[in-house]
Amino acid sequence: MNTIAVFFVCSGIVSALVIASDLPRRKQSMKIMNSVWILTGLWGGFIALWAYFRFGRAKRSAPVAAPMRMEAPDAGSMPMGNKAETRMPMDMGRDRPKWQSVVLSTLHCGAGCTLADLIGESFLYFVPVAIGGSAVVGGWALDYALALCIGVYFQYAAIRSMQMLPRKQAVVHALKADFLSLTAWQTGMYAWMAVVIWVLFRETGLSKMSWTFWFMMQTAMFVGFLAALPMNVWLIRKGVKKGM
Repeated sequence: MNTIAVFFVCSGIVSALVIASDLPRRKQSMKIMNSVWILTGLWGGFIALWAYFRFGRAKRSAPVAAPMRMEAPDAGSMPMGNKAETRMPMDMGRDRPKWQSVVLSTLHCGAGCTLADLIGESFLYFVPVAIGGSAVVGGWALDYALALCIGVYFQYAAIRSMQMLPRKQAVVHALKADFLSLTAWQTGMYAWMAVVIWVLFRETGLSKMSWTFWFMMQTAMFVGFLAALPMNVWLIRKGVKKGM
C-alpha cells in the first residue's frame, strides 16, 4: 500500500508542477483558475494533467485581460434581484461542451476544499481540535469552515472577473453559488474518510504524516468531485451558478 501511495502522491505533485510551469505561458483569463488547476493537479494527478491539456489550457492567442461586456440573464434566472452587466473574458466565452463547463465549475469549487484540507490537516497535526470528545469530528468541522471561507473567496474572485457587481452583492452571490456545491464535495470526502478511519485502518490507525494518509485524501477528493458534480449540474441549470 505504501508503494502505491507514494506513486500517486508523487504523481500529483509532479502534475501540479507541470501545470504550474505551463501557466506563465498560457495564463488563464480568469486569474483564480491558475490556482484552481495547480490545486487540482495535486489530487487529480495524471487525470488532472490530461484535463488541463485537453480543455483547460488557455489558447496562446487569447488575451488575458480583454473582457467582453454583456447583459446578464434576467433576475428570474439568476438570484441577483435585478439585472446586472457582466464582463466575460474572451476565452471564457468560447464554445465548449456542456460537460466540460460543468467539470470546470466543479473543479473550481473543489480547489477551495483542496486548499482548506491541506491547511487544516497540517494545522491539526500540531494542534488537534476535538468536538464532543472526537478529534475526527473537530477536524472535519475545522476543514469545512476553512473550505467554506476559501471556496466563497474563489467564487467571489470568479464572479468579480465576470460580472460588474458591488462587492457585497458579489459575496452574497458567491455564497449562494458555492454553499451547496462545496457542502456536497465535503460530504463525499467525509464519507470516504469515515470508511478509511473506522473500517480500513480501524486497527492500525493512520498518521497524517504518512504517504498513505495523503493518498486516501486524494481518493477522498475524487469522491468529493463525484458527489459535487450532479449538484453543479443542478445549480447551473437553475441559474444559481454560472457554468465556466
